[in-house]
Amino acid sequence: MEERRSNKSMTLATETHIRDEAIILRCAGHFVAGEEASAFRQGAEKLLSERRRVVINLTDLEKIDSTGLAVLVQLLTQKKGPESETRLVSSRRYMTDLLRRTRLDTVITAYASEEEAVASFANVPR
Repeated sequence: MEERRSNKSMTLATETHIRDEAIILRCAGHFVAGEEASAFRQGAEKLLSERRRVVINLTDLEKIDSTGLAVLVQLLTQKKGPESETRLVSSRRYMTDLLRRTRLDTVITAYASEEEAVASFANVPR
């Protein structure tokens, strides 16, 4: 079963899909400082507070600034419990390079596809 909700704004567009026990957040556009980054963080934190597994897909992201990166780091590294995990999907080279240059690749794994990220939850105890 898949459910879709959209939130489109000038710089950041998001789509929410529910697949199995994971919530997929697909982001497109620019993830930069401003209301969109704050709204994204609050929405993602709400999903995590409901003890859900969240996959953030940045494959269609065109630009990210330090604020957007800080929001991602916070969401991807916080631990709220075994059922409240977050995964990152990005097949874009610039995101992989950014994680490597900032040494965030040592604490954040970027998966190549949503399927791979969702499958990784199977290795986490419930």
